[in-house]
Amino acid sequence: MLILSKYIVKNELKPLLKHVSLDDIVIGARKIKDGLGIHLQALNSSQYRFFKVRIGRSAKARMIVFMHSDNGKIIPVLIRLKKDKKFGMNMAANNPAVAEQVDRNLSHIILDLDRGDYEEIKF
Repeated sequence: MLILSKYIVKNELKPLLKHVSLDDIVIGARKIKDGLGIHLQALNSSQYRFFKVRIGRSAKARMIVFMHSDNGKIIPVLIRLKKDKKFGMNMAANNPAVAEQVDRNLSHIILDLDRGDYEEIKF
């Protein structure tokens, strides 16, 4: 099941709707479920695993980081274009800017989950 928090939709997905659609996010989640994502060990915790996949119709869509929980729920945490100005070309998990943004987004996602501000999408 894909969980889309209100914060991620507003701050990560909506600004990129020209390049990335909700269907692309679902396809990315399926890739994670099918074991096709790149495992990001630098971001792992005991309860969650993080993965990145390429998404989007155009070559500009670059990376989405998904958090995959032990109960099978997949949550998008970060969506960026190939030449994101904030991260530059180094969009690896060991880039401090990427790790900091993932942490910030996770804080917002947790608040959304606590408030019920999210949507569940079965795929």
